[in-house]
Amino acid sequence: MDALVIEGGPESKEPYQYQALPTLTSIRVLRMTGNASDEMVNVSLRIADLEDDPFFYALSYTWGNPHANGVDFTAHFNAVNEDYGVSQKTPVLCDGKVLQIQRNLLDVLNVFLTLSGGHQSQGLSQGLSPDPLTAQTILLANGELGIWIDAICINQDDMEERAMQVRIMDKIYAKAARTLIWLGSADKYTPAAAETIRRVAAYPKDVFVQSKVKPFRRQDTEVYAESNLAYTGWMDWCSLAAFLKRQWFIRLWIIQETILSRDLGLICGEHVISWADLVAAARNIEARCRALGWSPSTLFLQAHEVAVPLEHNVLRLADWRDYYHNKATTAAAPEAWRFTLEDLVYDTWIFVSTDPRDKIYGILGLVEPEVRAAWEIDYQSSVEEVYAITTRRIIEQSRSLKILSCVQAASRRKIAIYPSWVPDYSLPYFNMMCNHGAFAAAGTQHQTPQLVLPSDPSSAAHSGSPSLSSWSRLRLRAHVFDTIVETANERTEYVNSAMLLEPSWFELALLLKTPYPATGQRRSEVLWRTLCADQDATSTTSPAPARFGGLFKELICAMVVVRAELEEEVSQEPDPPEDCATSFAQAMTRAKEIWADVGWDRLTPEQLREKTNSRPKLLWRPEFGWLVHTLIKLQALVLTEHGGGEADTPSWEELERFYENQTYVMRVKNGESKSLVDPSDPGFTNSFCRRYGKRKLFYTAKGHLGLGPASTGVGDIVCILPGSAGPFVFQEDPDGGVKSEDGHDDSEDESRGKRLRLIGESYVHGIMYGEALESEGFVLEEIEIV
Repeated sequence: MDALVIEGGPESKEPYQYQALPTLTSIRVLRMTGNASDEMVNVSLRIADLEDDPFFYALSYTWGNPHANGVDFTAHFNAVNEDYGVSQKTPVLCDGKVLQIQRNLLDVLNVFLTLSGGHQSQGLSQGLSPDPLTAQTILLANGELGIWIDAICINQDDMEERAMQVRIMDKIYAKAARTLIWLGSADKYTPAAAETIRRVAAYPKDVFVQSKVKPFRRQDTEVYAESNLAYTGWMDWCSLAAFLKRQWFIRLWIIQETILSRDLGLICGEHVISWADLVAAARNIEARCRALGWSPSTLFLQAHEVAVPLEHNVLRLADWRDYYHNKATTAAAPEAWRFTLEDLVYDTWIFVSTDPRDKIYGILGLVEPEVRAAWEIDYQSSVEEVYAITTRRIIEQSRSLKILSCVQAASRRKIAIYPSWVPDYSLPYFNMMCNHGAFAAAGTQHQTPQLVLPSDPSSAAHSGSPSLSSWSRLRLRAHVFDTIVETANERTEYVNSAMLLEPSWFELALLLKTPYPATGQRRSEVLWRTLCADQDATSTTSPAPARFGGLFKELICAMVVVRAELEEEVSQEPDPPEDCATSFAQAMTRAKEIWADVGWDRLTPEQLREKTNSRPKLLWRPEFGWLVHTLIKLQALVLTEHGGGEADTPSWEELERFYENQTYVMRVKNGESKSLVDPSDPGFTNSFCRRYGKRKLFYTAKGHLGLGPASTGVGDIVCILPGSAGPFVFQEDPDGGVKSEDGHDDSEDESRGKRLRLIGESYVHGIMYGEALESEGFVLEEIEIV
């Protein structure tokens, strides 16, 4: 049976066909033409040329589901998510023909019609004041103003046109008379959010900063009354959080759109919000949080999200926008305000894009003109190629290998593992460890990368038939320093892994010579300095403060107590493991018994050192991971320290005293639940957690202790690269790298040098200031990173 076709419906009309744009500066502008008889939205597209300075508006919005996601907002996001799916298109009439658009665009077109009375069944929202922005949206709905909307005004099926329009997108937003920011249809939080923005924006900043108000927290009215501030209740703060967690605020394209636009207006459902009010509210919140020392809005983040405050992106956008408009109007050179590619990549990393290539293409409108001129936007290129060329250009323009420190673990990449030296810019995070400015593992005389030609593959890569080696491989000279022979256990799969006792730390510390040859320090000091990469939490102080030694000892004591509690809980289960402790006291008693049974109580420190200071590691097998064996390792470390038992790790006596009088209770019970809390002085803990996440310790053939990526393995090599702050871990990979479709590898095998896969940056204690160069010379050899 033939499909039923309703006369006059969208099925009976021809699909819209785009006409080619006549010039490189041509755009299409949409005008609303009301509703058709079948209630379909009617629009019309007309071609204009930017060179003629046409009067039009631009729309900034997000593709897909625009609503808040996370914590209390996830249920609503998921409930409506299917309606905003890529395949869920709705027809509109464009010049009498059918054009399919996504739900979020239909929502904004309907709001325009609502404001103008185009939908007789929907009246103007009672809360919407007749301000100039509302009046202008009415003109849009009546077809008296045109608007540029990328998904409609660009033929998305034409890759060449899409690339051409992306190249002039900065000009489109700069020439638009106004940019309307569409945040999506309203939800139950929107009315309160709009009012909260206006209220917090009106708070006198000095009064708000000096008040006792904690933004995004539940507090009594008296707290606000003390400072004569209008009350903002818990649901008001929740509503503001829902507003700031809308998807528009994390979309990469909004950066260019917001910075370059002449004027901005926010619309959420039928609620009009002043951009100036939003910025003022965010800046008030930031100032108050700075006084508090933390940002309570992070409590609305999910565990997998980057830990930046909800107000952060608004603040960054506002700062960039102020910088651009001030520079553009005062600088002698019109382009003086432009950013470097490297700075933009770092600053915009947490923003996301639907097409991963747009993480780069979406910021090119803001870079220096000479850098931008060298780019050919090409959506036919693979994501890996676009990212590789970006990385190489950053290296060449910055004359630094800092960007290599952003390479994430291969297991977490969304893009292919090759090229291994290319960061995955589509991931919303990176965690550099060694680039605060103090470290220079290659010494001060080797601060520039020594790249091996060809140094700029960009022209070949876009000439139609690029060779794989031209963009997928990075050749440079490096000093192959050492080989990794032991690693600690990987803990990245555990929740709160950084706060759990890891016995393998002490196994590696026992392998070190005492004192540590490179620095003359005790092994326990080398251990804690390596775990925090010898920096404070803010990366402004290196070496780390000496007080961290005492904080580390306290942390280990607290970790031992928590481990005893966990094993005690396991011991109460059916058939517990034999060595599982039933209590702290029982574990200590058993450790002392084992110590005496093997005769270690009769050994001198030198004799004990001979027993424990050799490979394989002491009690390294999984069955020796229980607390009783960890206590043995800790005691051995203390007794064999240089200087007669002084250590930054606890002895048995110190552990017993701590257990009786705990200065830091790490695991706090709250009813049936238990949670981990920070110590009163979190200096070491904050620094340690910042570096240790997704990393693990390693020990090298030359006797160095280091901290590297979690995927670091025995046999990996440590290289020092001119132009980088710290050393890097590599794996030999003679057959790796990007291959052609037929599996061919076109690299020049006879000239490429050692072929390596980059694992990631590392910290190696005792070589971070060029000591390796001084102690053993600095022989450079060519390597090829695939």
